[in-house]
Amino acid sequence: MSAFAQSGGRICHPVISRPFTSLPSIDRSKPLPVGDVQAFLAGETKDCPGCDLKGAQLQRRELSGADLRGADLSGASLHRASLAGARLDAANLSGANLNLTDLKNASLIEANLNQALLYSADLSRAVLTRADLTWARLQHARLTQAQLQETKLVHAMAMQANFTGADLRKADLQLSNLQGANLQRTDMRSAVLTNGGFIEVNFTSADLSLVNDFNADFMSANFTDTRMVNADLRGMRQDGATFACVRIENALMGPATAN
Repeated sequence: MSAFAQSGGRICHPVISRPFTSLPSIDRSKPLPVGDVQAFLAGETKDCPGCDLKGAQLQRRELSGADLRGADLSGASLHRASLAGARLDAANLSGANLNLTDLKNASLIEANLNQALLYSADLSRAVLTRADLTWARLQHARLTQAQLQETKLVHAMAMQANFTGADLRKADLQLSNLQGANLQRTDMRSAVLTNGGFIEVNFTSADLSLVNDFNADFMSANFTDTRMVNADLRGMRQDGATFACVRIENALMGPATAN
């Protein structure tokens, strides 16, 4: 990445927008294999695609690489379970307890995580494209380099979460609370941040082009080396925020008036 000097001798490192690529998707060309619920619950197999596992007690289970595509795990407890590399595409995890769960490199494309508990969960490099994380609890979760394109994070609670390097293009973060979160080097182009809480968030080297920040709260946030091209910044609260080497072009600015 090139650098340029700004007034005062500061060295700036402008964000270079990455080319748009096709999003991960679910291969629906073949039907799911039939899972064996009893064998899965007995620990005889890790795989149970399409299984009805509502409310299952799976705390600390070793399920790395498991095939749980399309499974109904709503209300299940997977507290401290290992699901690294697991396939959970289109799975129903609404209301599930995934606190402290290892989900590194897991695939959760179009998964339902509405109201799921993910406190301090590790979702590093996980694929959550088009997943529903409405009202999810993600405090202190690790989502470094996660894929969250078109993911729904409305009302999500992700205070102190680490999103470094994550892809949040077209993600919906309306009314979410990410206070103190780390969003360094994130790609947030065309994301919706309307009425969200981003107090003390670190946006260093993030690409916020085309975002809708309408009426969002960015008090004491850090926007060093941030790109904000064609963004809607109306009503943006920025008391105490740091703006250094920020690229703002063709942005909508001013009071929060009706669209």
